Amino acid sequence: MNRRRGFSLIEMVMVIVLIGLIIAVIAPLAAQPFRAYQASRDRAQLVSLADQAFFLMQRDLHAALPNSIRVNTAGTAFELIHVVSAGRYRAQNSGLSGSDPLDFSTADSSFQVAGPLSQPAAGTAIVIYHTGQTGADAYAGDPVITPAGTTITATSNNPESLITLSSPHQFPYPSPMQRFYMVDTPITYTCQNNQLWRYDQYTLQTTVASPPSSARATLVSDQVGSCLFSYQAGTASRAGLISLQLIMTGQNEQLSILEQTNVPNGI
Repeated sequence: MNRRRGFSLIEMVMVIVLIGLIIAVIAPLAAQPFRAYQASRDRAQLVSLADQAFFLMQRDLHAALPNSIRVNTAGTAFELIHVVSAGRYRAQNSGLSGSDPLDFSTADSSFQVAGPLSQPAAGTAIVIYHTGQTGADAYAGDPVITPAGTTITATSNNPESLITLSSPHQFPYPSPMQRFYMVDTPITYTCQNNQLWRYDQYTLQTTVASPPSSARATLVSDQVGSCLFSYQAGTASRAGLISLQLIMTGQNEQLSILEQTNVPNGI
């Protein structure tokens, strides 16, 4: 008789168990390249988001009024005053007809500056010799900045333009390099609730507010777990240095990135 032999139940169970063990060993090894790719892609995305945030912050820092950068006590926010234009004012009378230097001994309503000048927008103020110290602090409303409500008119010409103020103003200190700055708004960057925000279009305040009141808010990134800012003020011989550290967080990744930016100190 022709006997046909099959597999017993025990043999089938043993085969299934062996196949399961083989899969359990091989599966993690096979998945490792996919996990590495996913982690690499997540890190690249976090780096890209951080680069965008650093670009915006550094763009504003490079246009900051000298000595206007300040950081709050916790290091979670920094503020600056944004410069829209700058130049050199006439400090002495040339002896020619129509020469109009800036007078620091009394309130002056007009003065000449070097080169052509665009018409300032409404709300623009002029700052001369802001040091951040008592008596020369624009944030505190010291006379180094024109008062709120002062209208500035520019009559552009070459080689000299004329600036006219709606109300005479006396600047207390001349700039060693005869520099003047036109500023429009303070800007604050702050981290809160795992987000990085940019604030502008608000009035000058004596301390760093996080966030400042009555400001326009713009979300820079919603994947910032935390941040740490610090600033070393410049001196007459070197520029200032601001350190920007962002802790970027993704679904399965966390990345700490540090950028440092030199800040000019020409007053």
